[in-house]
Amino acid sequence: MQQEGSNNEIRDNGQSEQEQIESEQPGVDDSNDQDTEIFGILITEMGRAYAEFDGTNPLERPPLPKLKSSRKLAVVLCQLNKQILPEYLAHSNCIEQLHTLIYCAAVATVRTLGVKMPTQKITENSVKPITPKWEKRLERRTAEIRRDIGRLTQFTRGITTRKVRKQAMEIMQRLHHHSHQDATNINEWQCLDTLKQKLSVYTQRLKRYKASSHRKHDNALFQRSEKAFYRKLSSEPQEKSKTVPTKDQVEEFWGKQFGSTAYYNKCAGWITDEEAKSHYCNPMQYRAYTKQEIVDIVKQLHNWKAPGPDQIHGYWIKKLWYGCQDSETIQHVTGGCQAFAPTDYKERHDIAAKIIHQELAYKFKLIECKLQYYKYTPQCVLENDKYKLYWDRTVLTDQYIKQNRPDIIIVDKDAQKVTLIDVAIPNSNNLTYKHNEKVAKYRELEFQIKRQWKMKYVETIPIIMSSTGVIPRRLLENIKALELSENIYKIIQKGVLLATARIVRKFMGNAST
Repeated sequence: MQQEGSNNEIRDNGQSEQEQIESEQPGVDDSNDQDTEIFGILITEMGRAYAEFDGTNPLERPPLPKLKSSRKLAVVLCQLNKQILPEYLAHSNCIEQLHTLIYCAAVATVRTLGVKMPTQKITENSVKPITPKWEKRLERRTAEIRRDIGRLTQFTRGITTRKVRKQAMEIMQRLHHHSHQDATNINEWQCLDTLKQKLSVYTQRLKRYKASSHRKHDNALFQRSEKAFYRKLSSEPQEKSKTVPTKDQVEEFWGKQFGSTAYYNKCAGWITDEEAKSHYCNPMQYRAYTKQEIVDIVKQLHNWKAPGPDQIHGYWIKKLWYGCQDSETIQHVTGGCQAFAPTDYKERHDIAAKIIHQELAYKFKLIECKLQYYKYTPQCVLENDKYKLYWDRTVLTDQYIKQNRPDIIIVDKDAQKVTLIDVAIPNSNNLTYKHNEKVAKYRELEFQIKRQWKMKYVETIPIIMSSTGVIPRRLLENIKALELSENIYKIIQKGVLLATARIVRKFMGNAST
């Protein structure tokens, strides 16, 4: 009896809950009218979405917003699955069309429900990136230098209005010094060159800093999320790199260089002729004679007896007491004395450099006539449409370089080539070492110039002659590389010998006192 009573109570409760649900539901007629209206809107939006996104790139479509669950959303999805999508699926025969139908159905649902949808794809970095202070500072300096270059260029072209003249004078006063090592800028051309070198420095520094900052950000992103890092790589436009040669091309090129053995004729006629000419010559062994050795030998000789090949009497060797710290040999006086280095040696060095500079300036039509080398005063900057010639001018570089001031710099604008010329007047036993030292000295500067000035070729040509006028073989080769007259070495030799004679005369004059 108790079980039958409990079953009756459950049945009565179920009937009461069903009646309550039916009382809460709207009328059947109102629901049908609303569904019909939604169906009409849905068909229209589906057709519009399919016409808009059919055949488009899926990666470039706008993202879909997130929808909240509702009865209207359930009705729309039911109508899409039962009545609309089957008609479209009958004509789709690939996965791409199926993906497009799903996306268009989602777009139609969003528009039917009245949810706002973005019209274009939102990038991952929608927030404007913050520009660092160093980048702002470098960009501001670069803009100021470009502005000053434009104003000074107008002044050099002959535009001498009151405003342009005033601006040019202010710029020239501000750029009074090229660097702490160089002389004062005396004209607008030197100031313009200073501005151009500073512009190349700041632009290269800005480029280097940006690349470094980009690497740091990529490393941090990779540590934080590898997926985001690779997604960023795939989304960024790839720069067009230079064409890489194929394996066959590399093997063909280097195979010709090293694939075949080269056989040289060691018994060629010119080799035997040269050996015959010099068979009696013994290789010279250099030996530095000390002061005491010279004194001991001179004590056995007369003071004014006929001199030897060096044309120096014994009397002068006795009087070589200039007060140098090292042994006062003749080699030391002519090329190794620290007392003469900042004055007499520098003057002798400049004589040879002036001769080269004047010949180059005349060759490039930067000067109209030539003078005697002792009357010629080089200008720091000479320039025309094709060439630019520097004399003893510091090269401003992005990174610090100790050796940044060659004697002469040639800039060939058409060939995009820079030639660094450095002069040295060492002792005869030091010619080869000094040549190799000069070549290695400016290698880092060559790299900086090639990168900053955007040049194709940069080379260093040393001009080396001994203090006693000995002509090394490489000197003639280097003069030929500069496309100068081969007889110019005679003028250089004359100037160097006269300067060396003055040094020896000065040394002996001080010794006699």
